[in-house]
Amino acid sequence: MNFIMIEDHNLVRQGVSKIIEEKSSFKCAGTFATIDETKSFLEEFCKNFDHDPLICIVDLNLGNEDGFSLIRFIKEKYSNIFCICYSMFKGAGIVEQAVTAGAVGYVSKNADLEVLLQAMEKADKSSFFMEESLISNYIVYTNLFLSLTKREKELIGFFFQGKTEKQIAEAMCITPRAVENYMTRILSKLGVAGKKELLDKFGDA
Repeated sequence: MNFIMIEDHNLVRQGVSKIIEEKSSFKCAGTFATIDETKSFLEEFCKNFDHDPLICIVDLNLGNEDGFSLIRFIKEKYSNIFCICYSMFKGAGIVEQAVTAGAVGYVSKNADLEVLLQAMEKADKSSFFMEESLISNYIVYTNLFLSLTKREKELIGFFFQGKTEKQIAEAMCITPRAVENYMTRILSKLGVAGKKELLDKFGDA
């Protein structure tokens, strides 16, 4: 199966894709640094309706761009393309956002390459693959996550992405005071004393 890698660091992008080809039967069809480059490639790749399956290995930080939005775009537009998050972030809050966006796998950059290859092998098997060390905390978080409203989930997603209170308010079209009120309710529902504890438990502090 072919794969592409979307990663804004050139050494990581070229190095990891080369090692994958050397250690497996997967073939690299391209590497890209931006969302626009990726979308242009996918449009050309998918001109043939019966195109071969494709795996997209996606970093979540693409300079000023958001890997989650790329995953959502691919999930909605292409049925035979599968996204795996390959990120420095290991917090359950970030993993949950990847799952919600439509990723079929999540592997941290601290994991051995074999873990990423396992995720790639299972990419088109209709089951989500997660690095084993992330599973326990993810289960705890998702059980608590069910108690949040849609807007609270949206807000906490921005929080785990490292956005400031002002940026969250602008993104959600609400006031900074409303952000504070939302966060107070979120902290209570998740059973944590403050933002630092929230990051320590479920984010990437």
